[in-house]
Amino acid sequence: MSYKVNQKYNNFTVTKYLPIDEIKVELIELKHNILGTEIIKIKNDDDENLFCISLKTWPQDSFGEAHILEHTVLCGSKKFPVKDPFFSMLRRSLNTFMNAMTGSDFTCYPASSLVEKDFYNLFEVYIDAVFHPKIDRLSFLQEGHRFEFLKSDDASSPLIYKGVVYNEMKGSMANPDSILFQKMQENLTPDLPYAFNSGGDPKEIPNLTYENLKKFHEKYYHPSRSIIFLYGNLDLEKQLDFIEENALKNATKKPKIGLMPKQKRFSKKRTVEDKYPISEKESKEDGAIISFGYLTCPIEDQIDLHGLLLLDNILMGTDGSYLKLNILKSNLCKEVESVFDTEMSEAPYILICRGCKSENKDALFKIITDSLNKLINTAIDPKIIDAALHQLEFSRTEISSSMGPYGLTLFFRSALAKQHGVEPENALVIHTLFKTLREKLKDPKYIPYLIKKYFLDNNHMVELTLKADSQLTAGMEAEERKKLDSIQEKLEPNQIEKILKDAKDLNELQKKLEKTSIDCLPKIAIADVPKKNKNFALNIEEIEKFKIFHLDVFTNEIAYVDLIFNLPKLSLKELLLLPLFSSLVTDIGAGKRNYIENLNFIQAYTGGISSDISLNVQSDNFDNIVPSISISSKALYRNADKMFSLIKDVVENPIFSDVNRIKECLLQQYT
Repeated sequence: MSYKVNQKYNNFTVTKYLPIDEIKVELIELKHNILGTEIIKIKNDDDENLFCISLKTWPQDSFGEAHILEHTVLCGSKKFPVKDPFFSMLRRSLNTFMNAMTGSDFTCYPASSLVEKDFYNLFEVYIDAVFHPKIDRLSFLQEGHRFEFLKSDDASSPLIYKGVVYNEMKGSMANPDSILFQKMQENLTPDLPYAFNSGGDPKEIPNLTYENLKKFHEKYYHPSRSIIFLYGNLDLEKQLDFIEENALKNATKKPKIGLMPKQKRFSKKRTVEDKYPISEKESKEDGAIISFGYLTCPIEDQIDLHGLLLLDNILMGTDGSYLKLNILKSNLCKEVESVFDTEMSEAPYILICRGCKSENKDALFKIITDSLNKLINTAIDPKIIDAALHQLEFSRTEISSSMGPYGLTLFFRSALAKQHGVEPENALVIHTLFKTLREKLKDPKYIPYLIKKYFLDNNHMVELTLKADSQLTAGMEAEERKKLDSIQEKLEPNQIEKILKDAKDLNELQKKLEKTSIDCLPKIAIADVPKKNKNFALNIEEIEKFKIFHLDVFTNEIAYVDLIFNLPKLSLKELLLLPLFSSLVTDIGAGKRNYIENLNFIQAYTGGISSDISLNVQSDNFDNIVPSISISSKALYRNADKMFSLIKDVVENPIFSDVNRIKECLLQQYT
């Protein structure tokens, strides 16, 4: 097939073809001529092929429709009416990744495999689950919420809420980070779907009806309204034929859901207070979490978006970065971090200060504004800007599997951008983007412009204080118990009978489905599995006392290094200090550099450095365990010499004499 714009293949038309040499891929976009379904294919030589079906799912309340639906569609479908096709496929597949995820404005269904037949087996099961699920009432009760008696067959026992998502979200919303981000979205974007909890608020989930869940599926889960993302080396024509046959052939067109509307901007900042739960044994002292959230630019403004990513690195990239250092030195908090969410339609930037006294909110805000005001009148060291640019370049270049397969990383970058009206290549290219950004940075007023527009002059901000409360959990449980007792007192006989029957029916269904054959699910045969594995050449050589193992693979011009040292016999006291040593050795000064200079050096020339302790079982004697400590780092090829220089300094001359820095690290790690 010729990848030219307007080239047709059956019911598909190529709308974009763009080789992206920086990451060795070809970006191909197609549209289905009848339904309008959008296909994004990132083609390269990787045999870990991935698909991902992505849908806009905008919540209009906090009942948890998107999250409960994500669970429920995986409870059996038209072709595969088995108890749990998702987990059943785990046992009859050689997948390298299978999941389903609910975001604040999207739901996606990704899976990957190294085996072509397995890829198509998984794709068939996922397509049927997404577009043709059973969504029966009992699955809704099981995955979403239901009333049940504590003893399921005894109506005199207490009434309780049950449901997989309900219980999951009770746990999630007891986490201070979940509370913080939900409260921040609720107050930063009060007029948009982001204001609602897409996962579901446990207090609101019981309001969701079975009928409304089905309506939610009907509205959002349609081929016309989906993006189907493909990654890897499989034949595109065969994939398109498969999609046509299994997902699109019998569907009728629906109009697309438009872009997310813009949030109306505030005329003045908002101040919000709330609570988060702690146990009675935990101290409330310095227990407040104070955060400052700014709604910045829409993500279609890719230049300012990446300018803000750069600025974030300058301000908050390390403990030695300008703003982070000023906040930590104030001793008004024990830890501070920034979060810049580039997956929302308008990107929120949040500064989070932990280990605070709530009365220090204004003092913290003054440090932030004073620091930023000073910075707009100060020329930033070009080395600091170059280091921040390097970090952006490194993160774009690295083929990382820390969040799953590399194809999934590229999905989150490109397909989610597409859902917000941004051209996918903007999230994939490296050098073109940085060329534009470097041109902007030649203007000494560009960084001050970003600081003033998005922070100092930005009234669309929220100050959120979360106070620790050891009675909060007990109070919420008592409130729920009171509500359930009130409901139970008013239950009519027919309602009691219905609750008892639902519990019995669910139990019987689970037993029945456990015995149901899963032979309808596709599987692979031995003949489908390649007889030969990929051969990764491992070269071994010895230089003086060192044994060097060199794995020669494509890494997009990034060198990865691990120095591993077997440890001598240590005393118990020394063993207890070992984790502390490992956690500190890469966060302090090294060689002739103090810790700030060392952190800046790490930012400027590497993708990071870390230390780890391992217990290694010996292959010749499983009863023999040898402990080791490793120093790991990574860098672009052009900076490999700097990386080795850094490792040498860390190994030979770590500066443990800086007691104040060690105290800072300990406070961040252990409070």
